Amino acid sequence: MHFNLQSMKLKTFISIHSILLFLFGLGFLLVPAMLLSFYGTSSNSTGLLTARVFGISCLQLSIIIWYSRNKIGSKLLKILMLLLFLGNALAFALALHAQISGIFNVLGWTNVVLYLLFAFGYGYFLVGYKRELEVN
Repeated sequence: MHFNLQSMKLKTFISIHSILLFLFGLGFLLVPAMLLSFYGTSSNSTGLLTARVFGISCLQLSIIIWYSRNKIGSKLLKILMLLLFLGNALAFALALHAQISGIFNVLGWTNVVLYLLFAFGYGYFLVGYKRELEVN
């Protein structure tokens, strides 16, 4: 297996996504009320529990993609990237709707931008990754 410049960029991209997911996951698990207050919103006990479960999911996903970042060229990584593309695209649509609806303050736009960037990034790498799989 060869590692070209695009593979190195993909590894960096996945690493950045993993680190951000880990940080958000820790925040939502440990201090969900504080994180929600940054976005100009609050929640009841059910919402805080849901935020903590979201935090756990972020932590799990961050670990999965952290360890997958070294599997450039594998079919499993391609499938994971497709799921991450679709998940981030859907999350972008939901975050945009929430932001336009006024659920969050201006900080909510960071979520919109992050989901868009990660959806675009995984889509971009999927196109190049497909060619790499066809060669191997």
